[in-house]
Amino acid sequence: MTNQPRLRLESGTEAAWMLSGPSADKYPLVNEYLAYLTDRNYSPRTVRAYGYDLLAFCRWLETHSSDLDSVTTGTVLDFMRHCREASIAGRPANVLSMTGKRLDHYSATTINHRLAALTGLFTFRALREPELRNPIPSGREARRVSAEERNGLLGHLVRPKRRSALRLREPRRLPRPLDRRETADLLASLRTWRDRSIAGLMLLSGLRSGEILTLDVTDIDIGARWIRVFGKGAKERRVPLDVEVAGLIQTYLLTERPESTSTRLFLVAKARTADSR
Repeated sequence: MTNQPRLRLESGTEAAWMLSGPSADKYPLVNEYLAYLTDRNYSPRTVRAYGYDLLAFCRWLETHSSDLDSVTTGTVLDFMRHCREASIAGRPANVLSMTGKRLDHYSATTINHRLAALTGLFTFRALREPELRNPIPSGREARRVSAEERNGLLGHLVRPKRRSALRLREPRRLPRPLDRRETADLLASLRTWRDRSIAGLMLLSGLRSGEILTLDVTDIDIGARWIRVFGKGAKERRVPLDVEVAGLIQTYLLTERPESTSTRLFLVAKARTADSR
């Protein structure tokens, strides 16, 4: 019989994910916060990601015989230092990146994600108990948007982001958008109208793969060039449809889409088997 950890993350009933194990009773605030995220219609995968970040923090508190009520700014700084120095199990210590950094340590992005989970947790506590001090100091409320982000393909969606004073600096790797010719060459390299339509929606409308696969035929208004999209947490939004992508979708509907009772926009025609010939 294997030994179960004293603190672990499991799928729950009141929340998509929750802490469990013999030590879970010491951290009721975490489960209340995860339930709060579920009530706010956060995606189960988002709740899971926040749950694992908070699980790492609570396990670290366990090793220091501490609890959430005694957390101070110094405690958070100690945890961040632990994350920077800790080695990831299963990764060899002698493997380096192209810049010479060890790959068995947590990245700044991972540490900042954990910090964001802690910020949300203690902000949630402050909503319920305003007299308690938030151990996460707030920095500048917003940052300026760079020219690359303003002029990108989805620059109209860019909003200033909140930043904590404890946040680690991350390397800025801004993607270079394809120009019109490169986009046309990419779409032309695909073999079917279905694939061209999907690639066009990703490139020119910024849709995620999961959002594209759940599109219904009625979600596309080719004449008005609008798309009704249901994103994370079933949040509905309207996205403009590029005129060329609208033509690709119309051609797909007229020439390739198989007859079906399904309302989904993109279907795959089943190949004929040897028995059906």
